[in-house]
Amino acid sequence: MSVATLEEARAAKAVLRARLLGRLPGLRGLGIAFVDGGYGVRVLVDRRPADGAIPDDVDGVPVIVDVVGELTPL
Repeated sequence: MSVATLEEARAAKAVLRARLLGRLPGLRGLGIAFVDGGYGVRVLVDRRPADGAIPDDVDGVPVIVDVVGELTPL
């Protein structure tokens, strides 16, 4: 994985949010993750998305997908 700065990760998160909101069933959240001495974008989903639904990177910033299942209030 490539190393991205925090600013690059924030910009990539905004781009990814625009691409995924309303288009990816089961999207539960987006965040910034620490990856290999740099930063990446973390995508939280309730189930594994179809291949190609989420890119591996956005403008060189790595994208990590975490399947978190259904979220329920405590």
